[in-house]
Amino acid sequence: MPLTQVAGLAVRSWGDVAPDRPAVLALHGLTSTSAVWADLAARLPGVPVLAPDLPGRGGSVDVAVAPGLPGLAAAVVRAVDALGLRRLVVVGHSMGAFLAPLVVQQLGARAEAVVLLDGGVPPEPSALLRPLVVRALFTVQLRRLVRTWPDVERYTRAAEGGAADHRPDLHAGFRAWSEAVLAPHAGGFRPRLDVRRIVADAVDSLTRPPHLHVLRGSAAPVHLLAAARGADDGRPAFLSDAAVAAGRVVLPDLSWERVQANHATLLFEPATAAVVTRLLAR
Repeated sequence: MPLTQVAGLAVRSWGDVAPDRPAVLALHGLTSTSAVWADLAARLPGVPVLAPDLPGRGGSVDVAVAPGLPGLAAAVVRAVDALGLRRLVVVGHSMGAFLAPLVVQQLGARAEAVVLLDGGVPPEPSALLRPLVVRALFTVQLRRLVRTWPDVERYTRAAEGGAADHRPDLHAGFRAWSEAVLAPHAGGFRPRLDVRRIVADAVDSLTRPPHLHVLRGSAAPVHLLAAARGADDGRPAFLSDAAVAAGRVVLPDLSWERVQANHATLLFEPATAAVVTRLLAR
């Protein structure tokens, strides 16, 4: 689906988005774009799905907004306001899940349900989650990724990072994500990613006080899908059972389930569409 400009953001949509129709508002992760929601949209026939390229990524790479997740949230809500949408299920993956509570807080009654995919709930404390460490790790990772690549395939392999090693059937999906973020550059391709913005958003998501508590006052049910494995199938889950338990102390009504996928392949699992369908039927 092509991108359109809405209130300054590049936005991708599937289906007929209209003010009175229930729709999904999908928020992607740190280095992703709206293209990662194609699989979810295909599993929700008849349900409009609206997904922005968040500032600093893809079609919104040059969009300047206020710092941190609050700046991203304000930009998303401006787009929703411009479209006049009044009934939304908010779905967020990774950074998008940490962003979702702030978006829901501003949407108020327009947010009818929230689905968090491997994020939103803070992971267990770790020395790797200190601000300076997160800043250094993501800076190195992004400097390796944000350069000119000779072809889409090589970028795709680098961006996958082994996430689909055991799921070759998903490689075409990962390649489609790459095609959405890459732009021709110097005889090759370069990802449209703002390194400074993404690093700052990583620090905000992973090391600042989480925003899960703002959902306490919301009437919208909140459901978490936690991946069984981390960045690839050889790594432990990003959100351990202990982390989820701590999150449920903050938000006692949080429901959740463990999905047999890793942090990236979770986006291809039918469980998300099943939860959205159930919430829409309430």
